Amino acid sequence: MALVRREARPTEITPFRTWGPFSLLEEANRLFEEVLGDFARPTAAYVAPADLYETDEALILEMAVPGLSPEDLEVSLEGNRLTVRGQVKPVEEARVRRYYLQEMAHGSFVRTFSLPVEVDASQARAEFRHGILRLTMPKVAEARAKRIPVEVAR
Repeated sequence: MALVRREARPTEITPFRTWGPFSLLEEANRLFEEVLGDFARPTAAYVAPADLYETDEALILEMAVPGLSPEDLEVSLEGNRLTVRGQVKPVEEARVRRYYLQEMAHGSFVRTFSLPVEVDASQARAEFRHGILRLTMPKVAEARAKRIPVEVAR
């Protein structure tokens, strides 16, 4: 496809295109894909999705790691930084396959979380069930919610 600039004739109406912040990005992506084809697509890297929430007594992290076993995971807690490392291994017989599409990522991943409150690392528990890693980290006594009774003023 050759790009040739031609002048609009006085009787022609030239199309007017408005550009928004996302339409320009979409156009750039389209052009890259048109020129580079499959080479323009990034290779997939595994990122384990996670939920981090708290109860009155603990912080809880739930992370989806399908296809992994507990032996493939390493969990460490240092100060207020929680780190989860894992290894998603490729299928063993993959070398005899001729892929038409390969979106299932494999390789190492690391997720580090800054915990919002201090936890008792010696009481932390890790459970693994149905591809979900669940870490329960009890809060230190000072970080736990305290109920203050409200008295009637006299």
